[in-house]
Amino acid sequence: MLIVAAALAYYGSYLRYWFNPHDEGGTVCLIAQRLMQGERPWADVVLGYNAGWFYPIVGLFHLTGVNYLAARAFFFALSTITALLGCGIVTRVSGSRWLGLAVGLVLVVLPGSQFKNYIPLAEAANTACLIHLIHVAPALRRKWFTAISLGGAVLGLTALVRVEIAIFFAIIWALLLLLVLLDKRLALAQRSARLLGGAALLAAVVIAVHVPPYIYFRGLGVESHLVGQVPNWLQALRSGLQDQVGAATNAISLPPPAPVAVAEAASATPPPAPIIDRSTLRRRPISDIWNHVGLRNRLLAFLTYAPFAGFGVFFLGGVFGFARRVWRREFTLGERPMKWLLLIGGSLSTFPQFFFFRPDRPHLSEFMPGYILAMAGCTALLWPRGEKRSRPQTLVATTLAAFFLAHLAVFAFFAFQHPSAGTIASRFGRETKFVGDNGVRVRDFKRQATTHTTIRDTILAHARPEDFVVCFPYNPGYNLMANRRTYVRNVYVDNATHDPDWAAQTMREFEEKRPAVIIIDDRAINGTPASRFTRWAAPVYDYVKIHYARVAEIQAPGGRIEIYAKSFTPIAP
Repeated sequence: MLIVAAALAYYGSYLRYWFNPHDEGGTVCLIAQRLMQGERPWADVVLGYNAGWFYPIVGLFHLTGVNYLAARAFFFALSTITALLGCGIVTRVSGSRWLGLAVGLVLVVLPGSQFKNYIPLAEAANTACLIHLIHVAPALRRKWFTAISLGGAVLGLTALVRVEIAIFFAIIWALLLLLVLLDKRLALAQRSARLLGGAALLAAVVIAVHVPPYIYFRGLGVESHLVGQVPNWLQALRSGLQDQVGAATNAISLPPPAPVAVAEAASATPPPAPIIDRSTLRRRPISDIWNHVGLRNRLLAFLTYAPFAGFGVFFLGGVFGFARRVWRREFTLGERPMKWLLLIGGSLSTFPQFFFFRPDRPHLSEFMPGYILAMAGCTALLWPRGEKRSRPQTLVATTLAAFFLAHLAVFAFFAFQHPSAGTIASRFGRETKFVGDNGVRVRDFKRQATTHTTIRDTILAHARPEDFVVCFPYNPGYNLMANRRTYVRNVYVDNATHDPDWAAQTMREFEEKRPAVIIIDDRAINGTPASRFTRWAAPVYDYVKIHYARVAEIQAPGGRIEIYAKSFTPIAP
């Protein structure tokens, strides 16, 4: 009750503040709107995530209409459920309701990036199912298989939302079921039966959860995309890792300068085709923690590498404790080392997305809720109730608790510096009202509200409701707030993700679709000059300047925003 009341008060206080046109809110609302209008997922519009991310919003919009604030309230409701799950997990592993309550309230205050709250929810829900299973005695056959059925349902729903998180938890489930073979409470035949029966049941429930969506998408002719989510993600992972390795290699190995004769010969030959810089957002080096690079960068560097301390201590402790109990033939699934390993494993399911692919404040904030509940549970397990503690154990536990609290304090300070972390920071200083279409009714800084108003009015003046409005590289919020459609299949494009023929294809689409308005935001989307649209998409930019008239230009903090229209003549209201 306290957690729910706190969530209602806290989230309600900043529900109507801040609108970011290039965030997940515009994406989820615009894609849900396109699905409602009959476009097919994957075939007509790239989802980015799995279909389960968007169809609950489609159902919500059938009740409320396309409404930005309704979607935000929905995601805040997911954060509330995550906080309740976090409270339950920590309470169960620690035996302390007060600690569980404290963690739940912290998760309310630090909910993670807005409109991405599925991620900490999926992490907490799957972890809760795993923790629940190890508290069920395997001898209790009905309860054991009921717990696995619940875990399979949650795992299946997770796969419909974020397939990579489901893959991580599927691996954890497989390892956990294999460890049933070592549980001393059962005879060997019973262990084998629990393993085989549990694995079959888990897989059957996951498949059963996917049957209704498969039938629906088969009717749309896009079932292959649903089935191909896992191999597609694995391929994307492989490509991403290759890019990471290539970037690291290029950073440490520079070619030697060419001899003068070679350089003169090379100057006589035609220059090679320009190489596009496909680097993504760079991770802060660990040296930034102590270097003079600004407070924000120093904090982000610390928060990037600090989780390794908790991961390392409790993972090694869990592995050592597990091995010792197996060696002594004392192992049971409910042992403290298993709880450590499950909590750490659950937290790790969302860490690679932040650390390897997008090391910024929003992705850090979506990882931290799971890390907070994992560290709180693991640290509390160092003080089991009723157990006599030695002085070294007390010292280790105190040291870890102090480090964790310091880590949490640094993250809280960092998260309250910008609304992209999903906190009440979105309310600070934002008092100017901005009203757009589709429920975009918010308060923002005066400069941002003025920018949004100029863009909205310019779009409405030059694009009819049936016209197309195209926004590059990633501004779905403009389509949303002006209620103007787009034909662009993938609303996110940057220097690292565009296809080799993207420029040619985009210009062909200009000729075919004839968008009424084109908006170009020249911010450095990946933090480098090469990631500005006018650099990596220069042919498209030149085409737009030749064939369209520039009707507005705005100097935004991140870069220049230019609006081009097919005609200078405004549309009469």
